[in-house]
Amino acid sequence: MIDINLNYIKDNYIEFEEVIKTANISLDKLNQLIESKLVPEPSYIINSEINISSSLNDNHRIIVEEKYFHPSVLELIKKNADNANPEKFKLEFKENLLSNLKNHPHKAFAYGNVFGDNGNIDNEKIEKVLEEEWNHYCNGVYGICTLNNNENAIIDKEIAIKRILSFIEKKSTSLTDDEKIELQKINVEFNKSTSSFAPYQRESSSRGKYLDKLLREFSLDNLVKEYEEI
Repeated sequence: MIDINLNYIKDNYIEFEEVIKTANISLDKLNQLIESKLVPEPSYIINSEINISSSLNDNHRIIVEEKYFHPSVLELIKKNADNANPEKFKLEFKENLLSNLKNHPHKAFAYGNVFGDNGNIDNEKIEKVLEEEWNHYCNGVYGICTLNNNENAIIDKEIAIKRILSFIEKKSTSLTDDEKIELQKINVEFNKSTSSFAPYQRESSSRGKYLDKLLREFSLDNLVKEYEEI
């Protein structure tokens, strides 16, 4: 029986060798794209140890490493494989992230205090945020915690989490009808952008620590996102 975490990763991510085959590129080319930050690093790495023994009283040990990427890597390879400019790609990422933030109806929840009293973005603060998000993206983090691993999903997830935290801070001991409706709406928005996380990560993830816990606290277990058969 395969471990549920392995099932989750194999069902939702694409392994290095499969990326090369599907995208029709070389191993060196994929590594080059990752090094140039034109493609994010793998989100999960699985190291396996295989021991072979026989009736001759011998044994042989094999170490296998598998790297798993978010499926969006295939589109990125298609976009960036030929003559892409890493600096331009990074700039476009930041511009898209900022545009999505500015246009989001709940933008005031995002990133704490990047908006001033006049409602305008503090350029110094937002530049720091954008750089941090870029690094998380390149490191494969958003391939783990967002469904689509793009600028829209990053902003949507950030805001959904901050809305949950705000809700937790202000909620009643027993939810009012309005609070229950609000929580259900937040749950829908969170699920649109955020992954389930691998089972071993669930409890310590933003989903597990905040949303799952909140839903169960108020007997809304039916709204807790379950894994598909894994």
